[in-house]
Amino acid sequence: MHSLQQSSVAALVSSAANPIENRKKSADICLKIEALCKEFGDFTALKSIDLEIHEGEFVCFLGPSGCGKTTLLRAIAGLEMQTRGKVFQKSKDISNLPPQKRDFGIVFQSYALFPNLTLEDNIAYGLKNQGLCKSAIRTRVQELLTLIGLEGSERKYPAQLSGGQQQRVALARALATEPGLLLLDEPLSALDARVRLHLRQQIKQLQQTLGVTTVMVTHDQEEALTMADRIVVMNHGVIEQIGTPEEIYRQPVNAFVAGFVGTMNLIPIEVESSASVLLGKESLPCLPHELNKGDQASLAIRPEEIELFDVMPNEAALEARVTHTEYLGAFLRVTCDLLLLNQEITVDLQHIDAERMIVAQGREVFLKLPQRYCRVFAEQVH
Repeated sequence: MHSLQQSSVAALVSSAANPIENRKKSADICLKIEALCKEFGDFTALKSIDLEIHEGEFVCFLGPSGCGKTTLLRAIAGLEMQTRGKVFQKSKDISNLPPQKRDFGIVFQSYALFPNLTLEDNIAYGLKNQGLCKSAIRTRVQELLTLIGLEGSERKYPAQLSGGQQQRVALARALATEPGLLLLDEPLSALDARVRLHLRQQIKQLQQTLGVTTVMVTHDQEEALTMADRIVVMNHGVIEQIGTPEEIYRQPVNAFVAGFVGTMNLIPIEVESSASVLLGKESLPCLPHELNKGDQASLAIRPEEIELFDVMPNEAALEARVTHTEYLGAFLRVTCDLLLLNQEITVDLQHIDAERMIVAQGREVFLKLPQRYCRVFAEQVH
């Protein structure tokens, strides 16, 4: 199970931009990928990827190391030529074009600034190649320096800046030529947590201000949830799910997505009916599914969706014993063992609830798993 340090994913999801508003984008497709495959010898890095990205969208490719997300970004940029399949940008087939013929700006994790050039010359690099006059270049550079909050620093060199400032300059350089597509390859992973938090807010604001279609690769679920209009969750060279941050978090399509994004309890169960499962000998209602009676599967429920009582409630509940508590700032994470089942389960409690109850190691408690939150996946996770 994956978790976010010092914060609740649920809070991030609920505070994200309204997904309905996110969909009020232009119907025009900026980028279209059809049946794209990439093979390295006997290894298949990408397996028939199909994807459409609309004008003005901010899309994150999210997944574990080795899932293919960076390879897909590099194929879009032309830095890796696909083995099969096609890439279209605004209806133009760019599948076989070299990188310099494609309309994009790119920012790498390592900044890749020219150390011997001033900030002004770094940002102006692409503009000079376009043959613009000096006054037009100077005006554009000043606009971008103001936009990234570094006005007056045009004569400085990269070594005189912090890592966060260097990354902002790299972003300005990528945007200087007004590309139709901005590609970000884990641009924040080399920065410390505080700078990363500040810069991701700046990047998102900048993207919204300019309206530039943006694709970002990240393995950090918090970045994806807070920055993206849509998230493309990848694993082993395939797309597992595409959706808004809220859809990915609240409505995962399989056990992998459920377990990778946020913290999720994945409990081995046996299917009892189309709307109930057996947890040991206990029958639990769940959301409707299409599995067959007797199938071994997994019940998925988020820690914040479980109700914990320190005394037996009026309605049916599972008996459990607290084995560990962890203070995480915004909430208290409680690890319990379900009695008689030898099954660990995690519950997140808001402080107002934790304070009115006695929740301590060794304490017997009672858990309710509301039906509306209990999803069943075919994959059994032990």
